[in-house]
Amino acid sequence: MNDLFLTSTGPKQLGTVTRLVSAGLLVFALSGTAIAQQDEEAGDAEAAQQTDETTVESTDAPVEENEVTEDADDETNDEQATDAQADELTARLEERGAQLRQAQRELTALRARLPQEEGGDLDLDSAVNSARLTAEAIRSARSELLQAGGSDAALEENIDQLIAELARDQALVARGRGDTLYEVRRGETLAGIAGRYYGNSNRWEAIHEANAHVLRNPDLVWPGLTLVLPR
Repeated sequence: MNDLFLTSTGPKQLGTVTRLVSAGLLVFALSGTAIAQQDEEAGDAEAAQQTDETTVESTDAPVEENEVTEDADDETNDEQATDAQADELTARLEERGAQLRQAQRELTALRARLPQEEGGDLDLDSAVNSARLTAEAIRSARSELLQAGGSDAALEENIDQLIAELARDQALVARGRGDTLYEVRRGETLAGIAGRYYGNSNRWEAIHEANAHVLRNPDLVWPGLTLVLPR
């Protein structure tokens, strides 16, 4: 019976052992596969990390290049700013130069209107000639005003400015001669002025002679005209 027992139970135990061994081998195999997969995954992770580091390093290189480019751009911007400042300074200098030249012209003109005893360049002949030219300009402007119907704001303003300029010219003439100035009023004549100033209307000829540079016709005087009255 024992044999039968052994015979009947031996194969069962062998089958169980076999299954256990097979299962152990399978577990081992699976464990090896898992370990291999883990190693492979670890290798892949390490490779990925190396790739990332390489990418970072490769990325760092352009960053440094970008920094160089930015520095170059900054230098270019600085140069452009310097050029702009230089251009602005040049423009200011040119403007100042133009102002200086204009001031010099005005100073020359002022000196031409001052007598020599006051530091100017004016002489009597120059003052007389300036008054003559101004009087001619007044006559021309008055003629244009008549042709325009006697009403033109621009011409009237121009005439007023010329009359004021003639007064300055005549003042220089009177200063050079030691004479007196007189401004003509509406309705006055040379004879009437001579009678009022000298007490003798016949002296109108002396007034006309003294103002021959501005009066062509002794009968044509106008309000605002500045005359030189000789002593």
